[in-house]
Amino acid sequence: MTFVIGTPHTHNCGNLSYVNGGSDQRRREADIKTCTHCQKVIDLANWKQNGAWCARCNAPVCAEGPCAAATEKYGCLPFIARIEREFEIQGKLEAFRKLAGLDPSPAQPLFTGVTHG
Repeated sequence: MTFVIGTPHTHNCGNLSYVNGGSDQRRREADIKTCTHCQKVIDLANWKQNGAWCARCNAPVCAEGPCAAATEKYGCLPFIARIEREFEIQGKLEAFRKLAGLDPSPAQPLFTGVTHG
């Protein structure tokens, strides 16, 4: 009995099935994953030649985009962490604007229906 053991980076990967355009109309399949830093789809067969790896995420990152260079220069910054950081910045900015009085307060009604007698 023969077992084919995959590499760890193909664990939980997706499968893409497509027909290549042009004169070659054969159906092709590819194992794919998304880059943890930018969410770009990575074809793992092409990634093996020139792909990059993030040791902190323990996942492949795309080499064509800025992810490989940014990972080397700045370290690991996953997509979800960038979104959370942006929400935190927006929350702090909104709190500052409210505290500084830069956001207009909601208009108070001139007539509330209550009369003081």
